[in-house]
Amino acid sequence: MDSKVKIIMNFLRASTLLNRTGLRLVEGTDLASVQQWQLLGIINRNEGISLAKLCEETLVTKQNITGLVERLRKAELITTWTDSNDKRITRVGITAKGKKTMEKMKPRTEMSNNTTFADFTTEELDMFDNMLERFVTSLLIESNEKKGTKE
Repeated sequence: MDSKVKIIMNFLRASTLLNRTGLRLVEGTDLASVQQWQLLGIINRNEGISLAKLCEETLVTKQNITGLVERLRKAELITTWTDSNDKRITRVGITAKGKKTMEKMKPRTEMSNNTTFADFTTEELDMFDNMLERFVTSLLIESNEKKGTKE
């Protein structure tokens, strides 16, 4: 099998396993999905982030982000408000309940990450991260070219 095909197949398998692991990690929390966890983490690190920036960070459409944000808001994990300088922009922040949820996730995440990456050296992790960044960038360029846009 071509090495490029093997890489794609391994990414697909890894994606399935990451989702399965993530679902196990969010079990028993106020989070219903891995996507909610990802979104809450981004909001936690970027208080006041705009919906447009959330779309950019997650590579999710505005329609899907709106639904995810609404579910997190209804769960009282986040709050939303209109930007005072530009009424077209909706901003998102984390609530005290959201912060507690992220604190609950922290030891679970650390334990899972330590297990997942136990067989990798720091140098290998840095190289892997760099290669993944390049891979994602290539996919973004290809995706934008197929949509008829350039980045």
